[in-house]
Amino acid sequence: MGYFYFDESIHERAGFILGAYVFSPHELTPHVFRKLEAVGLRPGIDEYKSSAKMSENATQRALRKELKELLWNIKLGIVVVPSAERQNLGTEALQGLKKIILANELLGEQHHVYFDEGIGFRSPARVVEELHLCEIYTGQDSRLVGGLQVADLAAHTMSVMLLETLGVINKTVKAGPNSGYDPDLDVELGFELWATLRYHFFTRDNADPDLDQLEGFTLDIGSYAVHVAELCTDVLRNAVQKRFGECYLGCIH
Repeated sequence: MGYFYFDESIHERAGFILGAYVFSPHELTPHVFRKLEAVGLRPGIDEYKSSAKMSENATQRALRKELKELLWNIKLGIVVVPSAERQNLGTEALQGLKKIILANELLGEQHHVYFDEGIGFRSPARVVEELHLCEIYTGQDSRLVGGLQVADLAAHTMSVMLLETLGVINKTVKAGPNSGYDPDLDVELGFELWATLRYHFFTRDNADPDLDQLEGFTLDIGSYAVHVAELCTDVLRNAVQKRFGECYLGCIH
């Protein structure tokens, strides 16, 4: 049995919505509630929101740091749709869920799948029937289903990476201590985020000993964790593949 949590990050100026699946073999809500209490917030009432202006909210920054720790013990999946297809996000998300479950051989187990409020579904019955072992919960309140707050963080983080790949944003941050680089070195924000997430996607070892290290020492993420709606433009589809299609396993320092 496992727990899937799904939330989205909407970017109309870039023409996409990125939804994130967070998967854990254990229910995440109790862990999230403990993180809320650790920063002085009230579980079931307060919550993490990636849309909050972090520079003006020290508590939200502290909570974000706490929730990042939970990302180390989960698996991630991605669903990307055009921003104009918001009403179909839920249905595309179910298609993505089907891909993740089949590709990662999770079909023999029962899973609980939670979708945040406001995620639209259109004709999902057939897909749900194919995922008959899944208990689907739509329109969930993220204040009460804490795992959705982790999905919110994941969706926002991966959206920033995709925005950078599309050339919509260009931001650098200091490498900082324990990074393997000079702490004062400026690095691309997308690179820094990728370094923290790259081992946590649903994936399969794609290493090929007959290729040199740079070509063969990779993980295939696209086939196991990424669903891109058919209506996405080639530009968007290619950007998703470039950013999330595969992962180099070696040291990036």
